[in-house]
Amino acid sequence: MRTASSTPSASADVVPEELTRSASRESRPLDLTGRAVLLATDGSPGAVAAARVAEGLARTHHALVHVVSVVDTRSAPIPPPLDVALAMGDAIAGTQLHREQERAVRAELSGALGTEVSWPVRIMLGSPATAIVQEAHHLGAVLVVLGLRRHGRLDRAVNDETTLNVMRNAGCPVFGVVAGMSDLPRRVLSAVDFSEGSVIAVRTGQAVVSAGAVLVLAYVQPTSGFLVDEGESRIHDYGVQAGFAKLTTELGREGVRFDHVVLHHAPTQGPAQTLLEYADDIGADLITAGSVQHSRLDRWMVGSVSGELVRDGRRSVLIVPPLTRR
Repeated sequence: MRTASSTPSASADVVPEELTRSASRESRPLDLTGRAVLLATDGSPGAVAAARVAEGLARTHHALVHVVSVVDTRSAPIPPPLDVALAMGDAIAGTQLHREQERAVRAELSGALGTEVSWPVRIMLGSPATAIVQEAHHLGAVLVVLGLRRHGRLDRAVNDETTLNVMRNAGCPVFGVVAGMSDLPRRVLSAVDFSEGSVIAVRTGQAVVSAGAVLVLAYVQPTSGFLVDEGESRIHDYGVQAGFAKLTTELGREGVRFDHVVLHHAPTQGPAQTLLEYADDIGADLITAGSVQHSRLDRWMVGSVSGELVRDGRRSVLIVPPLTRR
């Protein structure tokens, strides 16, 4: 059971401490102009949708799109020494070895988009997630865009979670695009807890939207018992509303409208499911969130909000990495 509520605006004197520390540093809108955005493509429906988004970023926000296509060698019957040798040859020979494949990828993208593209293309060998992260680092990319599909338990068992693994290891935000998305987002649901990561996720979401977009800031009310006292609960609510007010003032810019909501959920329902249900309710075409660094044991035991959002595969997701990776 999930409910949404809005409370009256509070005095700006009551502001969450975390927001006070971080917003002034991280509220500058991300500018994609002249900066590298890496599009990872494998020809899948999600990758075609990601290409449409990348084209929109180039057209609307003047990003410089680079393309990577990875030949997955994980399942090939290649002895490890030969696999390493092929990877080394790929790095040394570069575009000369793969010129024909690069032309084919570029032609495929042009056909899918219905317009000629001249984006630089690189063909790589190896594990897709690892190669994408390496290429993003090599380019100094400020954003990775790639397709997103629904993942089940079998995908996790065979480690077929490329998008999630890129998000876990990349040093820049990652935009997972679901099949059918045809342009830049117009309605974005931004999960905020007033930490640096969530503030950066909001401003990154601003950088990828179309003109006239709406960003809905969503705070998921914790279910722990420390707010059972009515007075403490009211102070907490005032602090959240003041946080919303501060964020919208500092992040506001022409062409983007802000709204906000406090979401409540039952103890048996996690924050990710609450966000996904509300995204369905408002027709959001993108969910943004900051990522928290988890150990493998943490992910196995309880997972993470960002991981659940990605695995669900219903909505496009933009995840910002933790500060330790940037």
